Amino acid sequence: MTTLAEVDVVTYEVVRNRLTAIVAQQSAVLKNVSGSPLVTEANDCNTGVYLATGEVVAMGPHNLFHSGSMETVVNHILADCADTIGIEDGDVFITNDPYKGALHMPDVTMIEPVFYDGIRIGWVGTCAHVLDIGGMTPSSWSPAAREVYQEGLILPPTKIISGGRTRHDVWNLILAASRLPANLGLDLKAMIAANNHARQGMLRLVDRYGVDVVTSVMTTMLDRSEAQVRERLLAIPDGTTRARTYFDHNGHEATLARVEVELRKDGDRLVFDYARTAQQLPGFFNCTMSGLRGGVFSAILPVLAHDIPWNSGVMRAIEVAAPEGSIVNATHPAPCGASTTGATTIVQSTAGSALSTLVSAHDELRSEARAVTTGGLMVFHIAGRNQYGEPYGGAMTEVLAGGAGANVNRSGVDYRGPNEILTGQFNNVEGEEAVFPLLYLNRSADTDGGGAGRHHGGVSVSSSFTLHDTDALHGVMAGHSMSMPNSLGIHGGMPGSTHHVAIHRKSGPEVYTGSPGEIHLAAGDVVEWSFHGGGGWGDPLDADPGEVLADITAGRISVESAERVYGVVVADGVLDREETTAHRNRERARRRLWAQGKTFGVRRLDMMAGARKVGDRLVLTHDGVSSVFACDCGNVLAPAEENWKDYAAQSRLRASDLGPKVRLHPGLRADGYACPGCGALLGVEIRAHDDEPLREVEPTGLGR
Repeated sequence: MTTLAEVDVVTYEVVRNRLTAIVAQQSAVLKNVSGSPLVTEANDCNTGVYLATGEVVAMGPHNLFHSGSMETVVNHILADCADTIGIEDGDVFITNDPYKGALHMPDVTMIEPVFYDGIRIGWVGTCAHVLDIGGMTPSSWSPAAREVYQEGLILPPTKIISGGRTRHDVWNLILAASRLPANLGLDLKAMIAANNHARQGMLRLVDRYGVDVVTSVMTTMLDRSEAQVRERLLAIPDGTTRARTYFDHNGHEATLARVEVELRKDGDRLVFDYARTAQQLPGFFNCTMSGLRGGVFSAILPVLAHDIPWNSGVMRAIEVAAPEGSIVNATHPAPCGASTTGATTIVQSTAGSALSTLVSAHDELRSEARAVTTGGLMVFHIAGRNQYGEPYGGAMTEVLAGGAGANVNRSGVDYRGPNEILTGQFNNVEGEEAVFPLLYLNRSADTDGGGAGRHHGGVSVSSSFTLHDTDALHGVMAGHSMSMPNSLGIHGGMPGSTHHVAIHRKSGPEVYTGSPGEIHLAAGDVVEWSFHGGGGWGDPLDADPGEVLADITAGRISVESAERVYGVVVADGVLDREETTAHRNRERARRRLWAQGKTFGVRRLDMMAGARKVGDRLVLTHDGVSSVFACDCGNVLAPAEENWKDYAAQSRLRASDLGPKVRLHPGLRADGYACPGCGALLGVEIRAHDDEPLREVEPTGLGR
């Protein structure tokens, strides 16, 4: 067999880039054939090429959750089918079983083996969110479900094409379960077409360069990504970081359930441990192990591997652990129909926060750290009879228009959407009105929706609409964190806005503070909504006043919030710099009077040489005797072996202190932590009353 040493560098790069191009073309075929706006607009899909063992070689630029789960799907196909129904040339397998590698049942996956001279050399695969696969409600989002059997047709790994011939009995069985068989059939054909295109591309590549060269390049791609990730990890100081948030709804009722990760970095290895996460929910926000891996995978890639080819090699240095029966590793038959917008999103947010805290201590990777982007989605799938008198069903895509988290260099991107969908986009108003029987009354920026900070989070869309040329509409609207923020800030930044949903009816407005579930709209009803803004980075009082003024002009920040939250005074469109300085000084002086739980003595370090930043203002340094946490103003806070929050000036914050569009669940509290010396805001934490303050940074090698 050809080894890498026998593949010259030019051939290696040509084959590697050709594999990447095959996957890009595979994505283009999928999107061109599918008629679903979830594929063509929202890009809630993905494609890929895999080794014979199932590991990802190259993946599409769309939904990273899918890419993280596809390897698991192939593993289940191998385990379930190799010794039973067989895996032969010309076969295509389909599955949507979340306990067999899928994320949730609307995410249908098709995998096709690639054979050359009778030997399986790899796989090609596609995954797409389909509009309806059965279940209790149109759309297969089933808020009332209490077990997976109620959420739609379950397809374990099943041979839908055998030896190149479609199994029409299986095809008809699948379409018979759907309320939208024509749409579903088109999506299935799109996946088959995309896979055929990729398979043919791989075979042409093998014909030209030989099977040994192509398979050697494929395995080496993974090896090199693994080596680069391990090399990068060795450059990051060892330590433990943590992140925590909560579900404010279990799918059936308002509640609080903790999701917490401990990230341990030791040498060239990372462990994401969710041992302190609550037991699985009775409703459909849970995820299985595939969702857990997909969430962690999508958190790692943009932060740790932003300039490294994305494949399964990245995950070889990563261990993911969670107790069975927990929210993030549910056991059968727990429902998980909203896993992608529920637990998998929360995994991504918490894993991303813990990783961002870790890399904040690394001079180069610090710029990749970020606050949380769109901590949760608000799904709205609607069905009924449209303005053309035809039955329809589909999802509104503007739910993707949440704000991005801020980073050390800049504010978050407005309307960025979920972090995992790299190419996500949403329909313009005319596009939504052409597809659905709706009339928009407005669409605009959700002013004050971005989490405040030295750099603020991006804002989401705010809009309102009513029915048009139809008398009634059935909808499934589902989303957690409506009564609490989940787009958490970092290093003193504030969280982004929570979801806001109100339906104005003739009988009066209905304002939701929990997941709405099934809803019915009548002619004349008006829906008003907005989504999660991104989390902020750093102390809002450190924001550049000129940039705040520019954001006021752009409609991102109101004049009132500029003064209250950022300490920036603007009158008649003109920045009052003198009053801004005075106002900020008063606020910092007020913070210095906050209570301290413990004191470490009043000490200042005049020389901060060798200090390592671990926050925006928080540093880890040495006071001549031992390692200590300090503010970059020189004020020593706490011993490095303890939680620095215990020694900071601290105060309970109100929801209005977090931002004018942030709700705070009665079971939660918000705390601000400031430097007793200069009044800089070093951290903001939201926690259950019974939970202790989280020790977000526990240094081992960080002090060296």
